[in-house]
Amino acid sequence: MAVAEALVGASPLVAEAGTGVGKSLAYLLPAARFALETGRKGIISTHTINLQEQLIRKDIPIVRKILGDELPAVLLKGRQNYLCPLRLRRAQEQAPDLFTGTENDELEAIRKWAESTRDGTLSDLPFQPQMKVWLQVCSEAHLCTARHCGPRGNCFFQEARKAAADAKLIVVNHTLFFALLNTDEIAGEEGDAKKVGGFLFPNDFAVLDEAHTIEQVAAIQLGLRVSQSGLRFDLQRLYHPRTRKGLLKAFRKASAMTAVEEALSAAENFFYQIGDAAKFGNYSKECRVRQTEIVSNTLAGPLRNLWSEIDDLAADVESETTKAELLDASRRLRETHGAIGVFLDQSENGHVYWIERSGRDEQQFSLHAAPVNVADRLRPLLLKEKKHRPNKCNARRGRSKARLFLWSRRCGESTGFMHW
Repeated sequence: MAVAEALVGASPLVAEAGTGVGKSLAYLLPAARFALETGRKGIISTHTINLQEQLIRKDIPIVRKILGDELPAVLLKGRQNYLCPLRLRRAQEQAPDLFTGTENDELEAIRKWAESTRDGTLSDLPFQPQMKVWLQVCSEAHLCTARHCGPRGNCFFQEARKAAADAKLIVVNHTLFFALLNTDEIAGEEGDAKKVGGFLFPNDFAVLDEAHTIEQVAAIQLGLRVSQSGLRFDLQRLYHPRTRKGLLKAFRKASAMTAVEEALSAAENFFYQIGDAAKFGNYSKECRVRQTEIVSNTLAGPLRNLWSEIDDLAADVESETTKAELLDASRRLRETHGAIGVFLDQSENGHVYWIERSGRDEQQFSLHAAPVNVADRLRPLLLKEKKHRPNKCNARRGRSKARLFLWSRRCGESTGFMHW
C-alpha cells in the first residue's frame, strides 16, 4: 500500500524489510499496475544477477497471473554482453590479421553459436571466449548503431532495445542504470528520441532494489580507473608485436605499428614508475595519493602519436564500418590520456585518488579516483529541475532524511522514485 501511495501521490518512499518477506512482490505489484494504467515504463534496478533472473523468471510471472495482464517485461544487459552480427562478419573477414590459431577457433565457435542463439548474450554462450575475441564481435555504442545494425533485424542488442521500448517493466543492474543515467543510448540513440523527465526512458519511474550497493556502484561509475593490464590489452588489440596480429595489421603501415610498440614500452615504463613512487603499507594493496604529479606523464606523447596515426588511417578509409572501428580505437586512447592527466593533476575537486597493485607478484598497477561525496555528484543527474519540482503535495515528505535519494515531481506527473 505504501508503494502504491508513493506512485499515485508522487511522494518518495524508502523501505527496508528482512529476507523472504516479499519485498519484490511488494514493489512489483503496484509498479506493474501503475505502468499498465499510466503507460509509463517501470525501471527495476538491482545489483545481483540472481535477483535479476528471479524477477524475470519467477516474480514477474506471478504478478502477471495476479493482475491477469500480459505485462511485457525484459531483462536488459549492458551492450558488451550482446553479439553484433555485423562486427562478427567483419572479424571473420579480417581474422588472419586479427587472431592467432586458437583465437580463430573460438571465433568459428561463436559463429556457429550465433546461428542458433535466441538472445545472443555472452551468458548464453556455452564456453568462455578470450576477451580479445569477444570484444572484437560484441556490440559497441559507437560501432553497433540503430542506423547500421537496426534495419537488418538480426542485431541482438538492437532487438533487445526494441523489446525494451515495448516493455512495461525493464530489469537492469545498478551498473547499467548509472552508466545510462545521463545518456540517450537506450531511449534515444543518435537523437531519434530524447528522455523527457525520465531516467533511462521518457517519463519513466524507477525502483532501486538492493540499495546498500548503490553508493559503491555510483562511485565507480562517476570516478576513473586506468589499469596497466587494461591499457596493455587495448594496445595489443591494435597490434601485438609478438604475434604480429591486430586491427592495424591490415593497413600495412609501419609507422602505425611502430607507434603501438612505442606506446606499449612507454606504458610499461610509466606504470613501473607509478609502482616505484607508491608507498604501500605492509600487506596493503592500496596506496593513497595526496600530491599532484606523483610521476611525470611520460605516456602522454606516445598516446598522442598513436591516435594521430590512427586518425590518419581513418581519414583515408572508405568503408564506414572500418572508419568507425579506427575512430573508436582513437577515442579510447584519448579517454585514457585524459584520465591519466586527471589522476596526475588531481584536477577533479572533491575526489580521492589512489593506486592499487595486483597480479601474481603484485607488480601490476592501476590508477583510481572516486568522488568523496557521491550524493553531490548524483544530485545533478537525479535531481535536476526536469525531474524534481518541490510542491505542496510532497513538501512534508520532501523534508525527510531520504530527500537526497528520493523525490517526486508535480502532482499528476509523478516520478515515483523508490529507494529500497
